[in-house]
Amino acid sequence: MLRFAMIFGIVILHTPEYVNIADIGSGWFDLTKAFFQSAVFRCTVPVLTCVSGYLLFGSGLDTSASKLASKKFRTLLVPFFTCNTLLAVALFLMQSHYRVPVSYQLYPFNPGTMLDAAFGFTKGPVNYPLNFVRDLLALMLLAPFLGWLLRRAALAGFFLTVVLFWFNVEGDLVLRNEMAIMFYIGGMAAVQRWDIKRLDKYAGLCLIVFLAICTSIVIFRIGNTTYLRFVAPFLLWPTTSLLVDTKAGRWLAARAKHSFFIFLLHAPVLILTYALYKRVDQSIPYEAYWFAAPLMTTWGLMALHRFCRKSRPLRFSWIFGVSVAKPI
Repeated sequence: MLRFAMIFGIVILHTPEYVNIADIGSGWFDLTKAFFQSAVFRCTVPVLTCVSGYLLFGSGLDTSASKLASKKFRTLLVPFFTCNTLLAVALFLMQSHYRVPVSYQLYPFNPGTMLDAAFGFTKGPVNYPLNFVRDLLALMLLAPFLGWLLRRAALAGFFLTVVLFWFNVEGDLVLRNEMAIMFYIGGMAAVQRWDIKRLDKYAGLCLIVFLAICTSIVIFRIGNTTYLRFVAPFLLWPTTSLLVDTKAGRWLAARAKHSFFIFLLHAPVLILTYALYKRVDQSIPYEAYWFAAPLMTTWGLMALHRFCRKSRPLRFSWIFGVSVAKPI
């Protein structure tokens, strides 16, 4: 349930145009947009990272370096190469002949710029949401060591992880430093066998607290949402218990299989929709575009995902690193 909800939240988060919270207006639309883009869906990456750590270390995959490398090559590296590295090459070729109004200018060729765009070497890649995948790949390199700490000195390992990443001691290995901390916390929950249902009885209160924090961010124009990102998994994970055995919960869970595909491709689609919107009659209000674009993008990619799985299942499985026989 969380997977599809968080991915849809990421689509909303990345819907153009971004407005710094200090510059938002006081109208209902400006406040609504800020509530979701500057507060609520800032929690998506920490929640997904925590879940990733829980699943990986809970499965014990970190104890076999060869199996870990084999699986993550297929499920993370190949999709990253397909949806980012090839996109960077295509963008370079396009910019060598046309003006393409995007933040990355790859022509004329510059090795450092191309390394960043194609691989996220020192900053986010050209397909900017895949910064998450880039950092997950870095965390996979550290997973055997982190797993060793989790099983032998979990608390000491936690403080070591905080020191190394909160203070950026590791440099550019992980670009979003809080991801490493949330990944480790997810691992602690799995390896230390935390009772992850313990807060379920407070699910309603967790939801109220989360929404109150998000509302305060908008009201007081708070730009630093670090504290929200760290508490979000502990508030939102229990909240999903409210959806268990409900029609809405089953609907979300059934669409989880589309999540990774939507995540990989939503940014180029959103950029295209915004470019088309800018070219149409300006009588269409921006509010209409902002509400429609995430829905159209998500629905369109879900339809494309179904088509690809049915028409080219083996090729689809290889390119996007998923099994065609079960959900992503």
